[in-house]
Amino acid sequence: MTISILSCRSAPRGLKLLLGCFLLCLLVSMQAAAQDKNVTCTGADLGSYAELGFCLAPQVVVEAESMNEANYTSGKEVSASLLLNGSRAVLHLLYPCQAPQSLLDAAAMKSLVEAYDSAMAQASYSNETLAVGGKPAIGGMVGNQIFVAYQPTNQTPALVLLDGNMNEENMVAFLQYLRITLKEGTSPLTAGYCPDTTATTAPAQVSTESAANNASAGLATQTPAEARATALESKKEKMAADMEAAKEKLAEAKERMRGY
Repeated sequence: MTISILSCRSAPRGLKLLLGCFLLCLLVSMQAAAQDKNVTCTGADLGSYAELGFCLAPQVVVEAESMNEANYTSGKEVSASLLLNGSRAVLHLLYPCQAPQSLLDAAAMKSLVEAYDSAMAQASYSNETLAVGGKPAIGGMVGNQIFVAYQPTNQTPALVLLDGNMNEENMVAFLQYLRITLKEGTSPLTAGYCPDTTATTAPAQVSTESAANNASAGLATQTPAEARATALESKKEKMAADMEAAKEKLAEAKERMRGY
């Protein structure tokens, strides 16, 4: 399936990338703050494959648009489209024939989403560390859409695309609270759909255990809980310092775009 990339002819490429950068910066800096927001949580079934849950401010109007299954070159996908106060959010659950067996590093995740859709090769990726529903993610901008990619489970990655004009707080809350729970034993991959791949080398992967060990390097004297608390406090301090600056720059970028 090919992602529909929306054109943004009213703004030059530099400004589009600038806006995307600020939106992602805002996403990173506001995630801790989003935990304290007054939100209403919603759940829905994605057919027989997964359960979707997310939380937004009570005044946000949520409209379900569609859910589809489709083939792509190296697997199948299940997608769902929602409108959040009129701004579109599209979730793509990817079922590659060569399913990852552990946590993918950033390079392998990029390769996976580009194999899903070659248009993703044109994406501008953020260097910021992102998280979706508490899980590590990569993200950036393609066309005038913000995207993030992560693994709800090791075997089933997800690609989420959000309209670039979505309200920033709605965007942050949606990604912060997003939960995709895969239903065990279900898959759109039917017998015989995937070719024999026993001789093919799987993408480079990083085991969850290795990633955790690397992340805790230098904190050997702390318990895992203490290490997580220390890291969270450090991030919150930086987030608090960056949040207002990011908001101001985002407002400036949007104002500049209105002049084109």
